[in-house]
Amino acid sequence: MTENLIDVGAASDFPDNTMHPLELAGRSVLLVHQGGRFYALENRCTHKAYPLHTGELLEGAVKCEWHGAKFNLETGKPTLPAVKKVRLYDVRVQDGRVLVAIQEA
Repeated sequence: MTENLIDVGAASDFPDNTMHPLELAGRSVLLVHQGGRFYALENRCTHKAYPLHTGELLEGAVKCEWHGAKFNLETGKPTLPAVKKVRLYDVRVQDGRVLVAIQEA
């Protein structure tokens, strides 16, 4: 597997406590900026595959608007009704740019 770092923009383009849906390497990714940290996760609820970017940003989690499952930003761990973790992507900030690591086979 190889890691592909994708530059998604300047860190200053993403205000704190916001969510941004992105298409990266053919994947729907949700970039979250909260508490001065960036997180990237699959933009799909593992319960019924609804997009997470239409949900609510909570402290340390994203809540799916459709059935209320919450996904931890640090671990991807869900609350019911979802039982499967959401996929997380590594995010780095280098020279003021936000980079998301997408692994490719």
